Amino acid sequence: MKSIVLTSQHNDQIKRWRKLQSRKGRQSLGALWIEGKHLLEESVKAGWRVRALIVDQDREAEHRPWWEKRIKNVPVYCLPSRLYRTLADTETPQGIAAEVEIPKGEVDQAIPADGVLLLLDAVQDPGNVGTMLRTARAVGAAGVWLGKGTVDPYNPKVVRAAMGALFHVPIRMIDLHEELQRLRSAGYWVVGTHPRGEHVHFDVSYPGRTAFLLGNEGRGVDPTLMRWVDREVSIPMPGGAESLNVSITASLLLYEYLRQQRGGSLDC
Repeated sequence: MKSIVLTSQHNDQIKRWRKLQSRKGRQSLGALWIEGKHLLEESVKAGWRVRALIVDQDREAEHRPWWEKRIKNVPVYCLPSRLYRTLADTETPQGIAAEVEIPKGEVDQAIPADGVLLLLDAVQDPGNVGTMLRTARAVGAAGVWLGKGTVDPYNPKVVRAAMGALFHVPIRMIDLHEELQRLRSAGYWVVGTHPRGEHVHFDVSYPGRTAFLLGNEGRGVDPTLMRWVDREVSIPMPGGAESLNVSITASLLLYEYLRQQRGGSLDC
């Protein structure tokens, strides 16, 4: 496949890819920007459509065998290193990036028949959301649902922190006030989290249909949402810490759920 050489920062394609740096741009174009072979590999494995490959001209020979083996019938654009670096979001770019289409299926309104969900209320740190996506994939979660005020899951920092999990975990952007009611009607047990929750999470038996509600890094879960929870839990902290990072809390909850579903064992 012959590559297309772009040299001007005023080229329409360059302007298009710059738009992917903002949430508004990603929404209008229905795509996101990803960098590096690992993320590209994960997106291809998950069946996400690559619209274009963007390569640092100085590293074309290095990357060509890789993309020719894995990605077919996709335009490849080669950019001088200086121009490529103006688009790259990482400190040490690997020299290969892509515009990837966001699947329209992510707006599916169906509630999973079974499994565990993470519900995020205004979680704003990209690293936290990316880490929770990575953990959700590890435990085989049925999905991660993002309430209003939560960072865009296609933000480049979220994408990097998720380490490819973004492409494998069902994601929805939702109104939590509406969806909590729907989940309960569908038989899900909604578990709210609070540093001083009434029940220690190790002491609670989680059913197959469980949805963990986690809140903003500063204020926690919106109190108006807590009226919809079936159980409020806390993580024991005998060392005296006031709270845990929200992504750590999510990991502890998800793995306790997994341990219980496996009959009390986490043996591989």
